[in-house]
Amino acid sequence: MRTDTYAVDDIHCGGCENMIRTLVGDVAGVQRVEPDHRTNQVVVTYDESQVDDTAIRESLANTGFRPR
Repeated sequence: MRTDTYAVDDIHCGGCENMIRTLVGDVAGVQRVEPDHRTNQVVVTYDESQVDDTAIRESLANTGFRPR
């Protein structure tokens, strides 16, 4: 397992957090997604044998929250 923290702009509220948690959490291999609108960060724990950092970043971008 690996845990990465992504800086993401424009997370405004709990609704944004829920959308990120749901959509990124649906990616195969993702175990845990912890978005925080106060810090504009998303902590993702995932199985490196199933998914990589590039796929996580793409998934975040597809939700409309592009990681920096």
